[in-house]
Amino acid sequence: MLATEHLLRAVNRIHADIAGIRDTLNAADRRLGDGDTGMTIEQVVAAWQSVEADAMEDIGVAMVTLGRETARATGSSLGSVLAIGLGAAGRAVRGRASLDRAGMITALAAARASIVARSGAVIGDKTILDSIAHIERALTTAVDEADLYAVAMSATEEAVTEFRERTSRIGRARMYGEKSAGSDDPGMLAAVLLLRAAR
Repeated sequence: MLATEHLLRAVNRIHADIAGIRDTLNAADRRLGDGDTGMTIEQVVAAWQSVEADAMEDIGVAMVTLGRETARATGSSLGSVLAIGLGAAGRAVRGRASLDRAGMITALAAARASIVARSGAVIGDKTILDSIAHIERALTTAVDEADLYAVAMSATEEAVTEFRERTSRIGRARMYGEKSAGSDDPGMLAAVLLLRAAR
């Protein structure tokens, strides 16, 4: 089960590791972009940590709140996608104290659909959207006794590996054309690092 308290603890763990996450993402983004993805994520995590626990009435409200703070923290494309996804996920599960596997799938499906509708990205473009889709699919097919965190973590790692040799088809990275093959998408890498730190 995923409850608000788990999200808040995860944010604290991520914040504790943010320096390493920032530097790794900046280095990855220098290959395909402006080299500032790590700083973007650092700003987002700082905004997340500033949220008061009593402002989060339930898990849905918590996600919507984190999405709103993400939008306030940065106007970057990755930040916008995260804000869209968190907001849609939260609205889909508003009123629930916690999420079981079915609830997580509902939230992920809502995030995926909203990102596709509002960002211009589609599955296969080599973005964090592909990481979200991988997690959704992995949770849907996981056995009942599976460790859902381990399933999600594995899914993000598999997504990065699967897309590494593909070309980027959207955003600044697409301008690199075939040169983008062989490099990890910074947004997809961010999904790996954030989940890893959240544990």
